[in-house]
Amino acid sequence: MFSFNIEPFVGALPVRFGMFRAEVHGLLGTPEASHPVWNRSGTTEYWNKSRINVGYDNDGVVRHVGFCPAGCELLLRGTLLWSLNEQPDPNEQLLRIDPTPVESVGILIYPALGISTTGYHDGDENQLALAISPAGEWDDVVRDANRPDLSKYRLQKGSGRTGGVMLSAPWPRHARR
Repeated sequence: MFSFNIEPFVGALPVRFGMFRAEVHGLLGTPEASHPVWNRSGTTEYWNKSRINVGYDNDGVVRHVGFCPAGCELLLRGTLLWSLNEQPDPNEQLLRIDPTPVESVGILIYPALGISTTGYHDGDENQLALAISPAGEWDDVVRDANRPDLSKYRLQKGSGRTGGVMLSAPWPRHARR
């Protein structure tokens, strides 16, 4: 079983942004599959049993690390997001750190963390995933992104709690619509 600790804009340790493919293989072993990125900007490799994928640019340098539930242990700055037995919606914890995500084509993007999630906020169980990217990777997308519907993450009226999620935080200028 693999365990990864997300450090925003650094990597999903032990995998770091800027590592070369051979270094990743030294950590994770040989991938089970490898496919070119749709726009020919690199390659993505898959460790299916662990439900991990690593994307590289055309020079073989790590550009993202992606995770699907139930394949590995996943932490964010040392705090458990997923264990092998439980993979709760990570957005609840992410919203406590970055309460102003944006949405583009069904993906929630947390610009302050370099993390994206899909499938959770919109109930698409076939798309459940979390990915981490280096600084600047989402900049062009974030500029044109929309304010997401986060009503699912608000607790019921009268509970007096928001689970630590700041729901009244101002939206970044680029996300206001």
